[in-house]
Amino acid sequence: MRLNKKLLFVSILVFVFFNSSLFSSEETNKIKKPKNIIIMIGDGMGFNHLKAGSLYLTGSADALAMYKFPVKYAMSTYPAKCGTYGEGGELKWASSFSPYLNQQNPFNLLSDFTCSGAAATAMATGKKTFNGAIGVDLNKTPITNISEIAKQNQKSAGVVTSVPFCHATPAGFSAHYPDRDNYHEIAYQMISESKMDVIIGYGNPNYDHDGKPMSPNYKYSGDSLFWNSLVQNSDKINSAKGKLPLQDCNFDGKPDKWNLIQDKSEFISLAKGKTPDRLLGIAKSFETPRQKRGSEVGEDYKKASAKGHQLPFEIPFNNNLPNLSEMTFAALNVLDNNDNGFFLMVEGGAIDWAAHSNQKGRLIEEVADFNQAVEDVVNWIEKNSSWDETLLIVTADHETGLLLGPKNPTGKSSSREIESNGKGKLPEMDFNSTNHSNSLVPFFAKGAGSNIFNIFADETDAYWGQYINNTEIAQAVFILWNK
Repeated sequence: MRLNKKLLFVSILVFVFFNSSLFSSEETNKIKKPKNIIIMIGDGMGFNHLKAGSLYLTGSADALAMYKFPVKYAMSTYPAKCGTYGEGGELKWASSFSPYLNQQNPFNLLSDFTCSGAAATAMATGKKTFNGAIGVDLNKTPITNISEIAKQNQKSAGVVTSVPFCHATPAGFSAHYPDRDNYHEIAYQMISESKMDVIIGYGNPNYDHDGKPMSPNYKYSGDSLFWNSLVQNSDKINSAKGKLPLQDCNFDGKPDKWNLIQDKSEFISLAKGKTPDRLLGIAKSFETPRQKRGSEVGEDYKKASAKGHQLPFEIPFNNNLPNLSEMTFAALNVLDNNDNGFFLMVEGGAIDWAAHSNQKGRLIEEVADFNQAVEDVVNWIEKNSSWDETLLIVTADHETGLLLGPKNPTGKSSSREIESNGKGKLPEMDFNSTNHSNSLVPFFAKGAGSNIFNIFADETDAYWGQYINNTEIAQAVFILWNK
């Protein structure tokens, strides 16, 4: 008889969870199943990105909100990768991260790295996949994600991001498609095929990076028919593909239309006031309004690297656009209407964009925005929920830029350690790539069920210590929510 490997794996984990000597009986009794789960992801945010933000903002290396959480580990992020092995040339799949080799030479981390699509899929589904994939396995078959598990438990589900709403990370928690760059198809899926209650981000077709009107660009918003249906809050979605259905998100057996908001005032109002059943928030900026603000950045993203030494907060923000906290508060106020609880993913997406462009100043700004959102979510939990019913996870999908200590005459960083210049001053640090790396990233957890990750931290890196795998986020959630 063939065993169901997934069922066997989960059964073993549950047995270990309740019987392992890793926990004292006192610790085991304290582990609770969360009613609500919030995952906050700093896209591209490595350990040194956080440290740089903390040094600039506070003068201390570990003073940001997430450092106070009781569960702290590193996390591996590598994707599945393909190779041809054997005399018959059969196709096999393998994954890789080598603590030994990476300790010997951190520049080894510039290979075998994940993209945000594969990383989001791993965190959302518990399975590794290939780079470029969104919510599908190695055979391009859809895999159940955490949002769908939440809906199976009659909870609400939402995603929030500071970049376009259909970008890889929010898509990984709400869509299934083999190509992360097909934004039209992913937008159709998220809005028409998913049962998400809340989708919030940027990608507005009518505004540029500075929030100024422009000729429509539907790159992230499907097509003109699709967008106009959303603007009209229609219960029928038209698109270039034809009419698209709407899903039932509140379990009454009837399709639920989206309520679109675009103005900052609407986000702020929804954070406290009466809320719709289903919220689509697409603020008035094309891609991301902070990292790309200013015409010299907005006109040509590739030239932004020349601004790498621009000081943080040197150019004022557009205060007519919502920040990550304001978008998150609007989402929470909708999601917490469900007495059964909710799942929410919040992404600080432009940390990655600043690191790709090697923009030190704007990296600090994006880390600051993300950290403020974490602080505000912590305060929201303590005021509106409790740590006995809500699990908060803060982590990253991967590291971007291989941010290390200052470069030597060879043009490469000779130390992993970035160096403080004091509060309000850029640390001594340098990027060593304009792409992702295979570095371990930080992982923090607090609240109901957070101790479960002590079981999963079963690997050790010589530099960062114990670490978990990104697939183990979803695996832990599935156990905690009995799926």
